[in-house]
Amino acid sequence: MKRKIVVLYSGDDWEKEEPFDKNTIDTRLSFEEWYEMANDYDIKFYRASIDWFDEKTGKFLKSWTFEDGKWIKIYNPIKVHAIYDKTVGSNNYVTFDKKMDMYLEAPIINHPLFRTITHNKFSQYMLFGKYMPMTLLANNKKELIETFDKIKGEKVVIKPLHGSGGFGIFIGKKSNAFKEKLTYPVITQKFIKSTRGIPGFSQKDEVSDLRLIYTDNKIVYALSRIAKEGSLFTNFHQGANAVLVPRNKIPKSIEKIAEEITKILAVFKNNHYSLDFIFDDDEKPIFVEMNTSPGFDLLKIVGTEKIKKRNFELFVKSLDDILSISM
Repeated sequence: MKRKIVVLYSGDDWEKEEPFDKNTIDTRLSFEEWYEMANDYDIKFYRASIDWFDEKTGKFLKSWTFEDGKWIKIYNPIKVHAIYDKTVGSNNYVTFDKKMDMYLEAPIINHPLFRTITHNKFSQYMLFGKYMPMTLLANNKKELIETFDKIKGEKVVIKPLHGSGGFGIFIGKKSNAFKEKLTYPVITQKFIKSTRGIPGFSQKDEVSDLRLIYTDNKIVYALSRIAKEGSLFTNFHQGANAVLVPRNKIPKSIEKIAEEITKILAVFKNNHYSLDFIFDDDEKPIFVEMNTSPGFDLLKIVGTEKIKKRNFELFVKSLDDILSISM
């Protein structure tokens, strides 16, 4: 019997002909690839909104699946063996209780507590601050101005507590910060000049970062996201490009930091996350942030078949582990 796994997401797209928005075609294609790979591992993937879960029956009342090259609506309730959480991180606090109810029916990757604790960018600083730029919390405009006084330099980085893709982030002069629409609370970070990319790998004068992707606290692959010309954003959704970084090109200076971060995170097993680093102009590694729900988009675009297979097989192993514990 195939193991039924539901990919959990936020929102409701049941009235559409197929899931995903038009501007997320790479995300859709990457999931389709995963669903097809699952056939070789006795796994059946579904896709369902968190709102479609029924606490009384422990089932998803409806769902999507991908078969024979097309998306199909499943009208019958399904009970799944495990849940892969890809919901919006900003909803972690609101949906926590419901996810824990779901956890009683089927284990969730990542654990709801893991996502709630570590997806918050200020919580990340509280956990890993010694490896990160100076970071301060601001709950309103007055407090934001106070952070400017404490953080040296003409430029700052301002981020919402949750989110990905570079959306809602300001990078620039302090004097221009209030021209942007900010949703409080936010964090203010010291701006780190980084124009050399990854030492020993990146092109000259390249603005880029290093992302390490982990499954069950084991590195699966690494990539570098390269900002478009004139931009400081290395996010794919802000126009950046990406290239794979061979394991032997990951700077040695980053290994100890990454190891110490993963040791802290290892209190949670069978997790999936990414760690983002930049290097200052003295080639010192700086931990920027982690993502508790890294997308498949970039792996689909730049990954080799070998790396894609390894990524999926580690996910399957993690799934086997969590199912064996829950039985």
